[in-house]
Amino acid sequence: ESLATELSHNGYSVAVIKHTDSKDLSLERESADTARQRKAGAISTILLGPSVTAIIHKRRLGLVESLGQLRQDVIILEGFGRLNIPKIVTAASFCDADARYCNETYAFSGIIAAQTATYRNIPVINCFSDPAALAKISLEHALRNTERLTSVLGEDY
Repeated sequence: ESLATELSHNGYSVAVIKHTDSKDLSLERESADTARQRKAGAISTILLGPSVTAIIHKRRLGLVESLGQLRQDVIILEGFGRLNIPKIVTAASFCDADARYCNETYAFSGIIAAQTATYRNIPVINCFSDPAALAKISLEHALRNTERLTSVLGEDY
């Protein structure tokens, strides 16, 4: 959240794709018009509100397909810890950091930031007290295009 705030304040348009394993994900009441339209056979519904738009598909989109629908300057992936892509590992402990670490980890954050400034020779950055440092290092390590991500993923994640 602090990363998105910092990047936005620096003029970048930001999107977030959040992964969840929740099987009962619901963004609307079952009685809502859009839910009833999908139940009636609509594959996708778009809800246009005064200040927000919701697009709901009746199927799971893959990560690459989801990325293809976005045009923001920066897209933050949250909850994709199993992917070996450039990442910030958020950890509560060193054991937690080790469990989530991969060779593409470029920063650690989270509770461990109160305990150390580096871990595994990688910076540990407090996202609340120094979001600018987190944004700077993130921009330095970001994947620059979907083709690279597709080659890292192999099949659509």
